[in-house]
Amino acid sequence: VDDGFGTLRYDDEGVKTAKAVIVEKGIHRQIMTDRIYAALLDAKPTGNARAESFRYPPLVRMRNTLMLPGDHSVEELFEGIEFGYYVVSTAGGQTNMDGSFQVGVEEAYEIVNGEVGEPVRNLSIVGNTLETLLNIDAVAKDFELFYGRCGKGQLVYVSDGGPHVRVRKMTVGGRE
Repeated sequence: VDDGFGTLRYDDEGVKTAKAVIVEKGIHRQIMTDRIYAALLDAKPTGNARAESFRYPPLVRMRNTLMLPGDHSVEELFEGIEFGYYVVSTAGGQTNMDGSFQVGVEEAYEIVNGEVGEPVRNLSIVGNTLETLLNIDAVAKDFELFYGRCGKGQLVYVSDGGPHVRVRKMTVGGRE
């Protein structure tokens, strides 16, 4: 990603950054590493050691994390949904070491019989990262990149993005 916030030539350990394909066609391929984890795993460093400044130790961090587009139109994703939610934008969140996550929803609408309906408020999404990824059953052709920051006790600039996706089952606002 040439214009991503996380686009760097070298990480904060001086390692040349490389593309880290985490999941490809539903199969886990690689993890992001720094020099230490690469040595422990007998793998090549991916250049993902990042620090907020020289005052902090580098940590394994994302740079530009994205999902590639699929084959469906956005409209096709709504087809066949009796009731669901169309989440347009999120506002913050966190992922824990066990893979559980929580994300605040900024803008969302009900989907009733395949049609986008009324706006809904005060929603959050919770779940397990791997279970949620396994429940994706359609990926749209569109793509959008977002700019933000990654925490972990120190802030670094990152980008994330991808297409619209349809998730068969997840917990939204306390409802499955």
